[in-house]
Amino acid sequence: MWKAFLFGVIVAGAIGPIALLIFGTGARQGLAAGAFAGLGAALADLLYALAAFSAGAILLPFLAGHEQPIRIGCALLLVGLGAWLLVARAKASKAPAVPVSASRSFVPTFLLTVVNPMTFVMFAGVVPQLPVAGSLARAAGLAFALAAGSALVNVAIGGCGAALGRALPGEGGRRAVTAAAAAGILAFGIYGIVAAY
Repeated sequence: MWKAFLFGVIVAGAIGPIALLIFGTGARQGLAAGAFAGLGAALADLLYALAAFSAGAILLPFLAGHEQPIRIGCALLLVGLGAWLLVARAKASKAPAVPVSASRSFVPTFLLTVVNPMTFVMFAGVVPQLPVAGSLARAAGLAFALAAGSALVNVAIGGCGAALGRALPGEGGRRAVTAAAAAGILAFGIYGIVAAY
């Protein structure tokens, strides 16, 4: 169990587009939104872990056999997300901020973590080194331990973003952090496309 928990910490702690998204969400919308974003990512990690621990021997080799098109497709999604966030930030700077429910950050982060190529690569590379579950109950236990580690780190990332957002002077500073996070996500997407060839 502790190995699965530690892997969850490693997955969430890897600096990538999802960490940037969670950090930027916390900086822009506060601690609650950052925490919801972090929990959305942790739920995606839970689903990956359930699949890996219960059917990893069958599923991961199949996915690995189609790694290039999967990585390219996911990288294109990251490029689209980064570009969309940058355009949205540019438009938002010309309009007054509209309050948004913190819970709305949960689903987008969950979906983006599911299609994030870095999530796939990390699970495909490291999960075979973890203990294989002998039963569905064991698989669920390992998956929830992994998700707990992921949630701990992801919520902390959202909290750090929220702390920075509070420390920055005014809305302009928070928007600058969000724009930087969006640019980082765009860069990860472009790198993913280049690296896939």
